[in-house]
Amino acid sequence: MDYARIQQQQRHQEANEKEEEKQRHQEVDWGAYFDSIVKVCPWSKKYYMQDKILHVKVGTPGTELSFVASFSATNLKALLLEYNEGTSIDTLLSIVEKIEEKYLHLAAFWSHPDEKENNTPTPCVIVQDKQELTDLRKQIGFDHD
Repeated sequence: MDYARIQQQQRHQEANEKEEEKQRHQEVDWGAYFDSIVKVCPWSKKYYMQDKILHVKVGTPGTELSFVASFSATNLKALLLEYNEGTSIDTLLSIVEKIEEKYLHLAAFWSHPDEKENNTPTPCVIVQDKQELTDLRKQIGFDHD
């Protein structure tokens, strides 16, 4: 009987630890992230503060084109699709390709925490209007081509 109770307590403790770990990963400070990338994307913090970035927790891949279609019908400046922690860079790359193939006027970028430096703290795809992005980059003297 004591052994069964010990096992039950251990399972309960493990479940609590998993839930705490999950909570830590969900609590991203996006304001701090946008602060950290101001040198490479000076307009992102401003747009974030003005609620001009549509942030969607997609979770698993598969519904992004619906969100992109909705984003395209707005005046928002960017779409941030946030995926589950285990989402691979290859998966993000295929999502970017799918979006850019269907929506020629949009630019899509993947960002993954494994890449460090200016990448997002969770796997993400960022979508913006190509022309607007080009115009913003010209304003700061960034020539990508």
